[in-house]
Amino acid sequence: MKLRSWSCTAVLSLTALLVPASGAAAAPAGPPPCSGGSICFWSKEGFSGDTWEWTANSGYRDMPPNLHDHVGSFNANTPACFIDYHGDGTAERRTVNPGDWRSRYLGDFGGRIDAVAPGGC
Repeated sequence: MKLRSWSCTAVLSLTALLVPASGAAAAPAGPPPCSGGSICFWSKEGFSGDTWEWTANSGYRDMPPNLHDHVGSFNANTPACFIDYHGDGTAERRTVNPGDWRSRYLGDFGGRIDAVAPGGC
């Protein structure tokens, strides 16, 4: 009886055809739900850590101490303005709209945000 010998290249090629790449068919995960008229903030990226839900009806608010200059992710369901105050009295603002979200925001404006206000900037 003669056994067939397969080359390593042939085995790898066959495996690549038969086994789909992990995550290849997976769609990117969206944010967790957040109430309408609100923006949900998380202290860590990936929608984890400490949370705070701001509502447009509450008006202008400074970020809570645990999120001041430390928003890792957010999900917006209302128009708002994110504000970063500079030491010289000036400020940088970012408009967010319903449906905007970021799972990784800490290395961007989330590392500087000081306050949130209703409506656009």
